[in-house]
Amino acid sequence: MELDFKLQKIIKKEAEYKSTNLGLNLLISRLQRRYSLNPSQAELDNCLREIKAFFEKYANIMKKDVDAIEKL
Repeated sequence: MELDFKLQKIIKKEAEYKSTNLGLNLLISRLQRRYSLNPSQAELDNCLREIKAFFEKYANIMKKDVDAIEKL
């Protein structure tokens, strides 16, 4: 999935994304910090699950951000 690949790059700090949504920015920062402390595939998978759950929960306000991330 293309979105998963882009989210992985953001979590690994290989790509940068700033949203107008403060909650998403805080989540990205927290996941980047968590992954940097434990850069394992299992931790990356956990971070991906968490950010995808966030997008699903707030799908109605996250559409623009998802589209922008896919274009990174």
